[in-house]
Amino acid sequence: MAYLVFARKWRPLSFEDVVGQEHITETLKKAIETDRVAHAYIFTGTRGVGKTTTARILARALNCDKGPTTNPCGECNSCKNILGGSSFDVLEIDGASNNKVEDVRDLRDNIGYSSMGGKYRIFVIDEVHMLSNSAFNALLKTLEEPPEKVIFIFATTEPHKIPATIHSRCQRYDFRRIGAEQILARLIHICDSEKIPYERSALMLVARKAEGSMRDSMSLLDQVYSFCKEAITEKEVRSVLGLVGTEVYREVMNNIKEKNPVPALKAVQDVLYNGFDLHEFITGFQDHIRNLLFARISGALESRGIELENDIIEQLRAESQNFAETDLLRMAEILKKTESELKWSAFPRFLVEVMMLKLVYLDSTLNIEQLLQLASGGGSSPGDAVENTASILSAETEAKKKKELKNEQPSEALITPVEESCDTIPLVSSPKMPVDLNQNWPLFLDTFMNERPELGAHLSHGQLVSVKEEVVELEFGYNYRFQYQKLTQKNNKEEISKYIKTFTGQPLEVRITLDTSKKDTQVDKPPMQFTPSRPVVSIDDDIEKEPIIQTLIDMLDGEVLS
Repeated sequence: MAYLVFARKWRPLSFEDVVGQEHITETLKKAIETDRVAHAYIFTGTRGVGKTTTARILARALNCDKGPTTNPCGECNSCKNILGGSSFDVLEIDGASNNKVEDVRDLRDNIGYSSMGGKYRIFVIDEVHMLSNSAFNALLKTLEEPPEKVIFIFATTEPHKIPATIHSRCQRYDFRRIGAEQILARLIHICDSEKIPYERSALMLVARKAEGSMRDSMSLLDQVYSFCKEAITEKEVRSVLGLVGTEVYREVMNNIKEKNPVPALKAVQDVLYNGFDLHEFITGFQDHIRNLLFARISGALESRGIELENDIIEQLRAESQNFAETDLLRMAEILKKTESELKWSAFPRFLVEVMMLKLVYLDSTLNIEQLLQLASGGGSSPGDAVENTASILSAETEAKKKKELKNEQPSEALITPVEESCDTIPLVSSPKMPVDLNQNWPLFLDTFMNERPELGAHLSHGQLVSVKEEVVELEFGYNYRFQYQKLTQKNNKEEISKYIKTFTGQPLEVRITLDTSKKDTQVDKPPMQFTPSRPVVSIDDDIEKEPIIQTLIDMLDGEVLS
């Protein structure tokens, strides 16, 4: 007897055998039990998910000698003829090659003949969306007033191409993509029944490669079984399916941990040299990152429904300790973005290489709790946090060649700027006297522009006229009347006053005037230009209230992830 491929040999013969489509099979079973079978159905879904298989099972259930029944016997002549494709009462038509109006007219003439022994005449039209508009129109009248005991089943992967007039006369059932875990369970059942030795991880690769199609998974199983001599192993499956080995991803992650870009870039070269597809490389990389992330979360690997070998689980958990959950999430985002851009890139190799460099140079993430713990040195009091922050800041400043840092104190505190050779402002916990705004106006503008860039830019075009008797006087040239109008708005003016009070430690009133005496010229003295001493950091209001956190973020050159 000729060899029968797995996709045909293991094709479901009952509703219970159809995997992943319980929402459809249960509905059809209840319709049969209550004698509420419709005259026309649309079965839609991607390839290999069970559309025509379910149509055949429904046909046997209705025409079985013991039926209509939800469990066709498979032994009577009607069931055997339907299974063998020789039944006169069940006609399967390929809509792609029989799509003309003449083909539908022939079908319509055939409908008038009586049954040849079965209880129903059933017409299954596969790829029905390929019918022409004229063919659909010729079918419309028959669907509207079908003969008794005639049932149409339309299978399609593109239901949007079916006219609405046809849709409205049919019951539509959407077949879902089948989950990898469900496909894996079916492949294991087949291998056990066929007495084929296998590695569970190898069958999982086949299940994922099928991308939700049960038929594709069985075709792939046939392919890898032909390649493997004795047992289906993960190494051989990766070889025959063109999948990158997990050792490559482990080595890349080690390079990322060591911040070593050269071998990470070489990995891309090796992938191409060995004939692997870059998209497959990124897909496998995403799966590896996913496993590492789940290994970091207690119980996550077990809850996935996929049993991994103990040694693999231990390897994943050991490797995952090199990265925080937030780092793995950021890596996953970079991979996802690269995957979406890959198909549009004219130079995909460079795109993947840039991705590798982003991963290598990715900074570690610290959450707020870690920042506070670092600041307090394990203590719990705010005083401990301030003291430790000052110590850490001093050490980090020396290590980073005294990179400029800035610390915000609460509005009640008085800040005393201290000039150092490196022009930095160290953290001061107990300022002794108010700040002279006349002497420190440039420093205030620098600070204000870092916190409020837009208002700071407007304010830099004005001149500080005087600071006396608890009043700060600012003047704008006529050519800067737009900036003047913006800053004299109540909320903006109050914002400036608040920052001046925080900076100087004094409640000073702000008065802003416009010089209208020189309408055609700017003010005599050009506005001062300032370069922010550090990048602008935008953070939430809650974090702004915590100067310790802000100091640590500046110190570590970090960012806050939402």
